[in-house]
Amino acid sequence: MAPESKHIKLEDCQKGHIYKISARNFNIGIFDGDTGFIGVREKFGDRYLFTEYHWDTGPPFGTVRPLEAIGIYGKDLKDEKKMFEFLEPRQTEINELKRKEWQAYLDKIEKGKQGV
Repeated sequence: MAPESKHIKLEDCQKGHIYKISARNFNIGIFDGDTGFIGVREKFGDRYLFTEYHWDTGPPFGTVRPLEAIGIYGKDLKDEKKMFEFLEPRQTEINELKRKEWQAYLDKIEKGKQGV
């Protein structure tokens, strides 16, 4: 059983709003108004729009825990090209920040090993 998480409940999510999320494949997503969050997934070097579903829908597909509403998309959710152009640079920036954080953490561990 997963630990309780503080996330925005499904019934409180609003269509077209942008959320900071904890999910398997991305960290920022636009709520589709039903149960899904649309974000940019990267797999084998390809980047594409992908939908993951709200945690409250349950296993095995409920993988998104929305943590914070950070804005309103305000454009047509059916225009995938524009949505990708909006989300992709934001997710890329988040990925780069995460890589830098991990590298700093690994460097710290390596430095600690050398001092032993």
